[in-house]
Amino acid sequence: MDHCETFLRSKNWIDKDLDSRYINVNHPYAVLISEDEGQITLRGNTGFDNGQNGEEIFTFTSLKELQEWYENNIGE
Repeated sequence: MDHCETFLRSKNWIDKDLDSRYINVNHPYAVLISEDEGQITLRGNTGFDNGQNGEEIFTFTSLKELQEWYENNIGE
């Protein structure tokens, strides 16, 4: 999933807590990355948990799936 992390950083998403949870203050999502898969969640209460307890809305297992979702939902 290193390619996914590189992709997210190139779009100004950061992993502030170094816990594989990427956020961008301009978007209501958090992107969580694990070794086998990742998931995109709605960030719920960004002031307290930065999306840790958000609702899962998409799961991806490849950079291509992440890029397609990103293009369709964020469009940057």
